[in-house]
Amino acid sequence: MERASTLRLAGAAALLGVAIDVVAPFLIYPRLVEPQPHLVYTLIDLLLLIGMLGARTLTARDTGAVGLAGFVLSILGVLLVRTSSAEMFGEASYVIASAVWSIGMAVWAADLLRVRVLRLAAGLWIAALVVGLAGLALKDHGPVAHMAKMTFLLGFAAVGLQLFKTRGDPA
Repeated sequence: MERASTLRLAGAAALLGVAIDVVAPFLIYPRLVEPQPHLVYTLIDLLLLIGMLGARTLTARDTGAVGLAGFVLSILGVLLVRTSSAEMFGEASYVIASAVWSIGMAVWAADLLRVRVLRLAAGLWIAALVVGLAGLALKDHGPVAHMAKMTFLLGFAAVGLQLFKTRGDPA
């Protein structure tokens, strides 16, 4: 499969992951019983991870060590989120895991901004971290946390659209 087709599929995966994450609380989760929602969470994170891999593939030539470090930290964050129910870090495991994911994305985003690629997504991922930190400082687990999540997802939607629009296979 040519590179552009692979990137478009990664973009479609990211967009599908965002769409499922947005509609699931209203249409999917109310119809499921434990542990079924965890399968949906895993599917969402897998689709977002595929989008991340596509974005890394698209930008790897341009970004440097900071971008790579942020990307790797983001992958670690995804893995920690998926294993947070084991409570490796106690009751705060999910908060810690999602913070690692968000910090990793923000570090990667800083390098993306430096090289002027995927700027909208990068800005949204940094904004999501800032909003999430504000929510933690305010001890808000409602509207501010939701705003951080939606901003994070909008970053993935922006990446998904950019990847989906990829044309041709550069030499």
